[in-house]
Amino acid sequence: MTVQVLAIDDSRTMRNLLNATLSSAGFQVDLAEDGEDGLRRFDQTDPDVVITDINMPRLDGFGFI
Repeated sequence: MTVQVLAIDDSRTMRNLLNATLSSAGFQVDLAEDGEDGLRRFDQTDPDVVITDINMPRLDGFGFI
């Protein structure tokens, strides 16, 4: 069973780094640009694990949680 990870970060560099690292470790990765995008993707992907940044525009990590 592959673990589904939702990684939420407003920094494109961090999203790319998380995607590369987690994918190479065998995780299925879905990425979101901020908390609002993360909520939409959460409903679509039903992730096992969420990694979120705290300081983001529109909806921060605390609001997402």
